[in-house]
Amino acid sequence: MVKKVLPLVIISFLLIPLYGAADADPRVDLVYPSQIEPGKQIIIEVKLKNTTSEMLWDLAAVIESNNIPPEIRDYIKIIDGEEKFVEDNDHSINVQDEVSVKLSIEVDKNVEAGTYTIPLKIKGEIGNCRQGCKPYLLMKDIQFKIIKEYPSIKIELSSTPREVLQGQSIDIPFKVSNYGLGYGNNIKLNVPSTNNFSTSLDVDSIGLMKANESRNVTLNITAKGDAPSGAYKTDIIIEYFDSYGTKRAATESVSFTIKDSALVKDAENYYSQANSYFEKKNYSKSLEYYQKSKEAYQKLGLTEKVNEIEAKIEIVNNALESSKSSVGPSIYIAFGVLLSAVTMEIGVLLGTLMRKPKSSSKQSSIPKTEY
Repeated sequence: MVKKVLPLVIISFLLIPLYGAADADPRVDLVYPSQIEPGKQIIIEVKLKNTTSEMLWDLAAVIESNNIPPEIRDYIKIIDGEEKFVEDNDHSINVQDEVSVKLSIEVDKNVEAGTYTIPLKIKGEIGNCRQGCKPYLLMKDIQFKIIKEYPSIKIELSSTPREVLQGQSIDIPFKVSNYGLGYGNNIKLNVPSTNNFSTSLDVDSIGLMKANESRNVTLNITAKGDAPSGAYKTDIIIEYFDSYGTKRAATESVSFTIKDSALVKDAENYYSQANSYFEKKNYSKSLEYYQKSKEAYQKLGLTEKVNEIEAKIEIVNNALESSKSSVGPSIYIAFGVLLSAVTMEIGVLLGTLMRKPKSSSKQSSIPKTEY
C-alpha cells in the first residue's frame, strides 16, 4: 500500500512548481496610463495567466459603479465595465493559459486633480471539473492620477509713452502670452471706452493659444476734442476658456494722460516764429522763441520734439557765434580807416598853426623919435 501511495506523492510535488499551488491566485497584470487629463478615456487591458493548479471557469473582469469610491464616483463614466476572458462554449482557462480583455472608463472634465483608485473584480469559478467548481474572486486596484494643465494668460504692456493730445490718438502695443501648461481657447479681448476717450484693438479675438505662445496686439486710444486734460485709466480685459471648459479671465490696467491742445498751439506758434526769425538771420529772436517752444513742449511731455528743438537751439547758438566773429574784424578795419583820416586832419591842422608869418623887405619911412 505504501509503495502505491509514494509515487503519487512524488508526482504531486513535481507538479506543484509547474502549475502552482491549488490555493494560489492567477497572475494578473493591468496595463493602462498612470496619468490622465480630465475628459479623457482610460483603456485598461487586463492580462491573466492561470498560474494555479486548477482550471478557471467563466472568468470575467468587472468594474462596478457601486465599488467606485464616493469622491470620484460622480466623475467616472463606465464605458465597458465587464468582459469575459473566454467567449467560447467551454468558458474555461486551462492551467498556464494566457488570456486578456480590455475595459474602458471615461473621466469627467470637472474632476479635481489628484490620485484615485478604482477596484477591479476578477470573478468566476475554479476547479478541475465543471460540477465541482467553487466560486472564485480576485480583487485588483486600478490606480491613476488626474493631471489638470491650466492655461495662464498674461498681458504685458510696452514701456512707450502714454500721452495723447485732445482730439488726437496714440497706439499702445502690448503682448498676450500663455505662461500656463494647458491651452487657452476662444480668447476675447476688450477695452472699455468712456465719454472722454474711445478705444479699439487691432486684434480682439484669438482662437487658440498653446502653452508658451504669445501674440502682439495694439491698443488705440483716441481722446475726445473736449476731453479735460489730466490722468486717465482703462482696463484691457481678456476672457478665455481652459481645456476643461472653465471660463477664465485676466485684466491689466492702462494709465495714460490727455494733454491740453491749447498748449500745443502755443508751442507750434513759438516754433514757427523761431523758424521765421532764423530764416531772416535774426538769431537772437530765433533763440528766444525756440526757448519758449521748448518749454511748451516739455510741459506737453513730447520728448522727441524737445530733442529736435534743442538741436535747433545749438544751431542758432553757433550762428550767433559766427556772426560775432564775422562782424568784429570789419568794425576794427572801419575804426582803423577812421582813425587814419582823423590823424591826417590833425596833422594838417597842426602844420597850419605852426607856420611862421613872412618878414617885410622894406623898413618903415617913419623916423624913430628919441627922447
